Formats: sequence, structure tokens, C-alpha cells
Amino acid sequence: MNKKIILLTVTSSLLLLSIILQTPIGAQFHLQIIKPVKATSTEIIVQPGNSIQEAINNANTGDTILVKNGTYYEHVIVNKALSLVGENKHDTIIDGNKTGVIVILTANNVALSNFTIQKGELGIWFRYSTHNIVTSNIVSNNSYGLHLWGASNNIFTGNIVSNNWHGIYLHASYNNIFTGNIVSNNWDGIYLEGSGNNALSGNNVSSNNNDGVYLYHSSNNVFSGNTASNNQYGIYISDSDNNVFSGNTASNNQYGIYVEYSLDNVLTSNIVTNNSRYGIRLSSSNNNIILHNNFINNIESSNSINSVNSWDNSAEGNYWNDYIGTDTNRDGIGDTPYTIDEKNQDNYPLMAMFLQFNITTETQSYEIGAVSNYTISNFQYHYDPYNGNTLSFKVNGTEGNGGFCRIGIPHTLINPPYTVTVNYNPPLYFKTVYTNGTHTWLYFAYDPSEHEVTIMHMPYPEQLVLSQWAILGLTVTVVILLLISIKYYRIFNQQKKVIQVYERELGSFPVSHPERARAHFIKDVIERKEKIKKFEKKYGIKIKPADTFEDLIKKLGVEKEVKN
Repeated sequence: MNKKIILLTVTSSLLLLSIILQTPIGAQFHLQIIKPVKATSTEIIVQPGNSIQEAINNANTGDTILVKNGTYYEHVIVNKALSLVGENKHDTIIDGNKTGVIVILTANNVALSNFTIQKGELGIWFRYSTHNIVTSNIVSNNSYGLHLWGASNNIFTGNIVSNNWHGIYLHASYNNIFTGNIVSNNWDGIYLEGSGNNALSGNNVSSNNNDGVYLYHSSNNVFSGNTASNNQYGIYISDSDNNVFSGNTASNNQYGIYVEYSLDNVLTSNIVTNNSRYGIRLSSSNNNIILHNNFINNIESSNSINSVNSWDNSAEGNYWNDYIGTDTNRDGIGDTPYTIDEKNQDNYPLMAMFLQFNITTETQSYEIGAVSNYTISNFQYHYDPYNGNTLSFKVNGTEGNGGFCRIGIPHTLINPPYTVTVNYNPPLYFKTVYTNGTHTWLYFAYDPSEHEVTIMHMPYPEQLVLSQWAILGLTVTVVILLLISIKYYRIFNQQKKVIQVYERELGSFPVSHPERARAHFIKDVIERKEKIKKFEKKYGIKIKPADTFEDLIKKLGVEKEVKN
């Protein structure tokens, strides 16, 4: 394997040297000296037949160069902080004609988007260039697709890098972000050499002839949520320390994860499945943490040579679908260890797949781990400071005699103790597995079917008594209010009839002589005043009747008629 590394390193150096020596800067650009059309003081438009390089030469810092659809046979140096934008990534093509570097970025703060960059020795070369944003490009049929040399703090998102020798290659480059890129059908997909503190997430690295993701002498990088499939090696870690691989999928490779001469890496919550040789193989590598991973349907789940590593956290380990142990105490953990070799074993193998869910509140983010032999979906957190916070999710499956779930609940999310309901009923089996002061782990079981699960805080007994009295008090209050409403409704109907009499009286006389209606009103007020006082005192409410006949007229909406 060291021969492989030396060969690739020498090849890389020779290729770069040949580009520099055999293609002089003055000779590698074939520019048509046609002045581009300048749209505004900050926007330059390049039409087919014009020169992208000439547009860059004429641009000022901060300008935007818009390149229309077409094929531009040239090599471009971007030496100013500007935006270079193609009209459409499929139809705006910069073609290197199989020579040289197609696009060199030597400036900082450049935005490059919506191009196909093809047929060069290097597609895009970031030479000591920082704080650039590269989005939605197609980089194909080059020796190097995206090549970073001493380049840091750049962002690459939504690019398609295919059919190159090295898809994405980092040399001595730090603090870069790669997210949502597709890297396929290269010799090596993503290759890091002597590079650290980079973050790669949500990338699809598939169908590369050799390595999907390869690290050599690179440390302190974070890989999360990437897919590495149909490569020879899904993830290859060589002579690289202190990297984190979390939530990645390595499937349908020969080797899912291969680790050699590497220390202190963390591999957690990854899915390693259907690999034709090994799920995970370690050689001369120590002190790595392999935890909460799912190893499923690999020809051989694990292999370890001259290595001693940690395979559990003294409470939970990994899921191995070829584990044949039992769980007699019903806590979601196998009763006997899973053996890797004579020096390595998973002491707490999981009885089903490990699943991880993220909950974000206004103040904090939480990672909630669950072990379940059924599918979990619609995972939700409900914040309710008055009635208690809850977690809810659906489980669905038909395996065996039923399903189970083991889940860890952060106390700051929901306080213990807990109650669990399955379709609003108690589960078939429930117990608290253990607590460590910050989290509590619960185990519960249910019959084969689809269920709605709810987890909430369960009051202590004295709280429960208070709650019962509160419920009783609330019930009494509701009954009283209902009686009040009924009686008030009757009185309202009576008053409504009186008002209707007033309306008839007002309507039956000329508007200049409402004396008869006034007399009815005064009579009614005198008779009902005492009843109203008693009603207000008894039920603690205030009734606001019309105090004068004029107020009544206003309420009846006939004020204008009377005045007229």
C-alpha cells in the first residue's frame, strides 16, 4: 500500500511539473482579442466568440462577468476578486483542448459558478487562493478535476466532478468546505494529502475506480453524511489521525472502511453495508473509536491486524447483523460480546440498527440515539412549558413477535421520570434501562404493526395527586361555567324579546314621538334592576345594560332616524 502512495505522489508532482515546464504561460492561452460588451459599471457580458480572459483583464475588483452559452476554447487566469458566472452549467463550456490548466485562481474572494470545465490537465487549480465560492459547475475529463494547492477557507457546493484522474484533490489545504457535490467515475473520488481541518458533508462519491474518499497524512478533518458507494475502497484512511467520520454510508464497495497506520480517529453512526470483502478493516492502527455503526450484509463484517481499538463506550457498541447472541434481560444490548479478534471485541453489541435523530430548539441542538428493529419515522419534538415537553414518532414493522425500541433521552429536553404510550396506551413492556445524570435510556416493546409512540415527563406521585385535584377543580369550574352560560343564555333571550318590543314600538310610531317606547324601557329597567344585581353578585360577572333610552337607541342602530 505504501508503493501505491509513493506512485501517486510522484505522478502528481511530475504532472504539475510537466504543466509548468511544457506549457509556458505566454503560450497556453489562445485568446481572440475581441473587446467584450460592457453592460454596466459592474457587469460584463461575454458572448460566444469573445474572450473570457479579455473580460477578466478589463474588469475591476467586485465586477460580475456573465458568460453566455457556448464553447470557449481558452485557458483562464482569475487574478481579481470578481464573480465569473456561466449562463447554464451544461451549455457554458470552457474547453482546454487537452492541454494545460483551464482555470487558475490566484486571487481571493472569487465566485465561480455554472460552467462545464473540461479536457485539460487541470480543470480548476486553486493556487494559494482563499475565500472563494465555487458552485454548480461540471468538471470533467481532466487529469485533476478540482485541485487545491495551499488553498484554504474555500467553499465548494453543488458541483459535479466526473471522469477525471483525481476528482477533488487537496494538497496542503486547510479549512475548506465541500457540501452537496457529486464525485463519480474518477480514478480517485476525493483525495486529501497533507490537509487538515476540512469539512466534507452530504457529498455523493460513487463509482470511482479506486478510492471513494482517501486520506493520506491528513488530520483533523470531519466527514459527515457522505455516501461512498460502488468504489474499490469506500473510505480509505492512511497515516491520518484525529479525523471524525459520522453518519456516512459506505456501501457496495470491496472495502467499506479501510484504516491503516492511523490513530485516534472517531467512526460513529456510519452505515456500512453490502461490501464484497470487508465492512471495516484495520491494519496497524490503534486508539480509534468505532461506535454506533451499523455493519450489515458485508461478506466479512470486520478484520483487524496488529491493532487495538475501542468498539463500545461501556454501555453501547455497534450493530452487527451476523451477531448470534441473545438479549434475555430486554435492554436492547446483546448478553455476550461480539468478537473481532483476540485483542478486540464489542462488549455491548446492539440488537438492532442504531438510528440518530437531531432536535433543535431555540437554545440548543440535541442528538438522540435510538436502537430499533422497526422503522422509525416522523420523529418530532413538541415544546410545551405548561403541559410538559414530548417526543413522538411512528414505528412500523412486522418482524418476529414484535418490535422494540431503546432510546436515550436528554434530561434538558424532557425531565425524568418518563411515561411512554403506544397508540395512547401503555406499551407491552417498558423499563428504564439506566441513567447517567444527563441522559436516561428507556426500553419498550410493542406488537407487530404501525404505532404512534409518545414519550413525555411523568409527574412524581405527589405531583400526580396535585394534578388529580387540579383536574377535579377544572372539571367543577367547567360545570359551573356551563350552568352560568345556560342561565345567561336564557336571560339574554328574555332581554332580546324586550329589545324586539322596543324595536316594534320605535317602528310603529313616528320617529319624532318615541314616548311609548321610552315608557316601555323605563318600566323594564325598574323591574329588572334588582334581578341584575343579584345575578352579578352570585356569579361574579358584570352586566352592562343600557342606562338610558338614548343608549338603547344607539345599540339598536336607530340613532340617526330619531335625530332626523
